Amino acid sequence: MDTITRQDRITLKNLKVADFASEETLCFTATVMFDGRPIAEARNDGHGGSTFVRALQGQAALLAQAEEFAKSLPPASLDVEREDDEPLLIDMTLDFLVDQLADAMHAERKLRTAFNRDIGNKVLFIKDGRLLFLKGIKLKAIADRAAYFAKLRSRQDQPIVILAELPADEAFAIWKQHVLGDKPR
Repeated sequence: MDTITRQDRITLKNLKVADFASEETLCFTATVMFDGRPIAEARNDGHGGSTFVRALQGQAALLAQAEEFAKSLPPASLDVEREDDEPLLIDMTLDFLVDQLADAMHAERKLRTAFNRDIGNKVLFIKDGRLLFLKGIKLKAIADRAAYFAKLRSRQDQPIVILAELPADEAFAIWKQHVLGDKPR
């Protein structure tokens, strides 16, 4: 699924994914939050069935409110090829929204892990709008990074952006844009 329903009232916390058990769907457990309060436990066994959402003790009324809120959201448009070229629309439900949130969180975690591996092991930089790295040079092995980066810049015929010099979130956004081909948001 390429897009996630945009809203900020329902979120997940304590997401645990079992990739090895995920077959048809993502196998996970998570705590469902509604307006910042834990209201339910969600789980999916990863075999293509539904996600089960069970109210935490004393939270049944809030779970019902969350379900009503989820139903009020616009239908999700799935990117599925159809003969009539019309998008496949699915009415929003709480369990479907929880699936979307779990998928998005898991994908983001996997991307973040790949980024952390790259940023820790490579001297990554942007030159001519392309993400490049120095082959055979480990970032962790550079003792005086400031001097090394200054020397690297001096050898370039045009300005470069070295990702290790940027705040982590900014470096991640740039890396993600180049790796996934995403447009900046």
